[in-house]
Formats: sequence, structure tokens, C-alpha cells
Amino acid sequence: MKKILSVLLLVFLLTALLSSTAYADTSIDILPGDTMPDFTVSLTDGSTATLSDLLKENDLVVLNLFASWCGPCKGEFPEMEAVYEAYRDRMEIVAVSPYYEDTMEIISEYKGSHGLTFPMGLADDGLKAVDIPGYPTTFFIDRSGMVGMINVGAFQSREEFENDVNYFLSDDYDGQPIGFEEVFNPTPYLLGFLPISGLVLTIGRWGILRKAGKKGWLSLIPLVNVYQEYSTVWNGWLGVLADLYVPIGAFCILAGLPDFLYYALATLSLVLGVMEGLKLAKAFGKGKFFGVLLAIPVLKDILHLVLGVGKSQFQPAEA
Repeated sequence: MKKILSVLLLVFLLTALLSSTAYADTSIDILPGDTMPDFTVSLTDGSTATLSDLLKENDLVVLNLFASWCGPCKGEFPEMEAVYEAYRDRMEIVAVSPYYEDTMEIISEYKGSHGLTFPMGLADDGLKAVDIPGYPTTFFIDRSGMVGMINVGAFQSREEFENDVNYFLSDDYDGQPIGFEEVFNPTPYLLGFLPISGLVLTIGRWGILRKAGKKGWLSLIPLVNVYQEYSTVWNGWLGVLADLYVPIGAFCILAGLPDFLYYALATLSLVLGVMEGLKLAKAFGKGKFFGVLLAIPVLKDILHLVLGVGKSQFQPAEA
């Protein structure tokens, strides 16, 4: 039981760490149509950039708030760089990180390794207080200093970013803000799906454990339910590891460790899940295809319910 409690504590700590780094620590609302407060940021080349000075020389300033660990940020920068090369005589892009663990050395290395030429650096105290829902968030500041648009999430293509730039650089631009643009955010759907899938999985595991001669209520306890399920046909602790590998891998990425650690742990989790699924399917008289499907998210929940409440009977699988 002490080992189980230790594992539970680890999961809670990982959850807290992941939650604390997913969003910016912010408090000031800036909305489309507002005047952007003047700001000064420190850049990787040792200089500074001040918004009021940039607007004297440019018709548009694009302020990008990112973090060095942010995958979507990394994905959109090549598209922004291509547009910057084409329009740099009339616009400026300034990408700065408000993330508390980013340093100038980290940003400088990041800029060089990704071949970016627009100014990059760290946000000052004023920008760190700007309210953003997550990384990346991009502000389009027109020639008058007004925030014409706020894009939440990464641009998916050069054309998407270039169209927005052209709107503000056009001779027909009338000073009207576009508003918010946001890439598809699956979070609300996931939050709605999680309790449903959790309930389905719990009911299914309850039935599976009961059919295997174990206490069904153990399916209500996180990680204990995984341990008990795996123990019906295999090694329970391998089941716990399979569930922990993915969040631990995600933590590795947020901690700045090499990406291959995440992929390696995710692969191990999938392999262990398939092995257990095959054994569980065999114990209920199902085929190998059914067993592989038991390791796939979403299908796993449904098929657990099928095994738990269906008419199939549990027969101990061979070790």
C-alpha cells in the first residue's frame, strides 16, 4: 500500500507541474481595439526594442509571446520568418518569452538553432503581466499603436499569417480591428469527454474485476484500478508504468529534456498496453485484433465496458 500511495503522490505532483507550465501567469487584459501600452524588451543581441520607436519606422508591429518549450510556437516560426523576409521593410516582428524559466542564453540559442532573423528576447515586467490564454499568442499592433488583432494559438501556414499582415499593411486599412482569431481548441471537448470516458471505463473495470474474482470497488481508485486490472492477467506494476510513462514523458519535454525521451516513453506505454490488451482479450475469449484495440485511447474505454458488462466470462489467461 505504501508503494501505491507513493505512486499516487507522484501523479499528483506531475499534474500540478504540468498545469503550472501550460499557461502564462498574467493579470492585465488587452483587447482588440485597445491601445497597446508602450513597452521595452531586451533582445538577444544586447539591444532593446521599444514599441513607440518601432512604430516610427514601421506600419505594423507583430508581438509574439512564446516559450522555448512550446511545440506550436516552434512550428509557426518558420512561416513567420518567411513572411518577415518579404515584408520587413514595412513591419517588425518581435518575439519574446515571458516564461519564468527562459533566459537570454536559452532564447539566443533557440533563435540561432531555428535560423530566425527577427528580433527575439525576453519580455519585460509589463509584458509579463499581459493576460494571454496560452502560448503562442500574437498581437498585431497597427501604425497608430492600436491592437488590431490577437491570434491565440499557432499559425498553421504562411498564407494564414501573410493574409493578416496584408490586412494591416493594405492602403485600404481603415483602422478597424479584426478581433480575436483562435485555432481550434480541443480543451472544452476533452473536458466534456473525460468524465464520460472515465465513467465508462470505471463501470467496465468494475465488471472486469468482479468477473476475475476481485473487488469491483477497486476500480474507483486511480492507479489502483490499473494495478488490479493488469494483475488479473499479468504484472500489475507494468500496468501502472504504462499509465505513468506518457505524463512523465510530457514532463520531460516541459523540463527541456530531449524530445526522444517522450517518444520513447510513449512507445513503451503503447507496447505495454498492447501486451496487456492481448492477454486480457484472450482471458475473455476475444481475438488478437480485439486485444490491440484495447490499447487505443477512446476504444479502450468502450471495449472495457463491453468486457465488463457483456456476457463473456473471464477465463484466466496463460502467463
